[in-house]
Amino acid sequence: MLRYRQTKGFTLIELLVVVVIIGILAAITLPNFIGAQKKAKVSSVKANMHSMQLAAEAYATDSGGDYSGLAAGVAPYFPGGTNSIGGFSGMFPTNPMTGVTNESPATCNMSSTASILLYRRSQVSSNVGGGSAGQISYVGIADTANATINTSYGIMGEDDTANDVMSNFGKMVLSNQ
Repeated sequence: MLRYRQTKGFTLIELLVVVVIIGILAAITLPNFIGAQKKAKVSSVKANMHSMQLAAEAYATDSGGDYSGLAAGVAPYFPGGTNSIGGFSGMFPTNPMTGVTNESPATCNMSSTASILLYRRSQVSSNVGGGSAGQISYVGIADTANATINTSYGIMGEDDTANDVMSNFGKMVLSNQ
């Protein structure tokens, strides 16, 4: 004669099967979540580079087409600044990798439009920017005919390993050339 269980509940085998299934699902989704976080931070670096670009263009509009030679020159054009040359600095975007806010952008060592093309076309591994994860760098590039007028600019961004956000060998470059 069969005996029926009088108590209600799960057996140990049923509980182990559920725990194993939850473990498998976690193992599948966790790497995707970590990858999504990195992509979001890299996208934030790109957005910070775009903010720097807008500040540089606003500076050039106010100065008759001359881009600031230093990153500090465009600082008043960040949100919260006075939007005028020599005014009060605005809030620099938050570095998504370090969480630091209001840091000034580093100055990169690009010196000509030819160097911009070099960094775009080749996979340069040298440290030409600030060197820290999430940092963006800025430089005004002087005209070849008149070294006192900056007719171009270069902006570089670095991912969480201080590498290019597009590849693992160089830096992402944004400029008007």
